[in-house]
Amino acid sequence: MSLIKAGLNGGYTSGVATGREPVGLVALLVILFTAQPSFAQKIYSYEPLMMDPYSTIYVDDGSCSAGKVLKVQGAQRNQRRKKSCIPLSDLKGVQRPGFAK
Repeated sequence: MSLIKAGLNGGYTSGVATGREPVGLVALLVILFTAQPSFAQKIYSYEPLMMDPYSTIYVDDGSCSAGKVLKVQGAQRNQRRKKSCIPLSDLKGVQRPGFAK
């Protein structure tokens, strides 16, 4: 029984919680709930040459009318990318160039 309670420094541990463990857990949970995957998206000024298959990016290169951006979806090899113009109002949580959050 005394071997189980022996601490790293050879002394005995009291087994009393210091109160710091729940605070770290709460902080971790708050960070996980506030981080949203949609913040990883941003609007590019040009269309990249290489894209992952089935990934989606937004491009504001002037090819669409005012107030719209080009939505580009990557495709598998030897297939064309899907491109469509969508209104900026449809984008939620996307970082726009020139706007700091």
